[in-house]
Amino acid sequence: MTCQRCSDEASVHLTETVDGRPTELHLCVPCARKAGIVLPEKPPALGLDAVVQGLIVAHVGELVGDLAELACPDCGIKFMEFRAQGRLGCPADYDVFRRGLIPLIFRHHGATRHVGKIPRRSRAGTDRARLRLRAVLRDTIALEDYENAARIRDQLRHKDADR
Repeated sequence: MTCQRCSDEASVHLTETVDGRPTELHLCVPCARKAGIVLPEKPPALGLDAVVQGLIVAHVGELVGDLAELACPDCGIKFMEFRAQGRLGCPADYDVFRRGLIPLIFRHHGATRHVGKIPRRSRAGTDRARLRLRAVLRDTIALEDYENAARIRDQLRHKDADR
């Protein structure tokens, strides 16, 4: 883009609203100084880290840094996995990721309090135990400890039969 006062390349770009209409002004540095526009001596030094952090905060929110460290003790899912997949791993995730979930739930539903039906008989204790066993099973398989994995698998099957 060229300067509006001379034919040099414009490096100062201003937008003003005059009578409700945006007006753009494109000037080179000498013409901008002649017009009385105060320019900084050198452009601000922004490192790549600062730019990326600014984009993350703008698009995801302030809490992400703290929440990214959290993992559910029952199912092992991390907050960033939830953000990528859009699914929580177990009911305990609502408590673990509460700070990050409340704004999301409010944005989608307009409220954060449940007003629907709830089950008459809750199996929260047994469900948590099963979820913990599944997380332990996943870890033992990752460690290639197949004997313990088979034992844990049998415990899970036994709990399924009791349901």
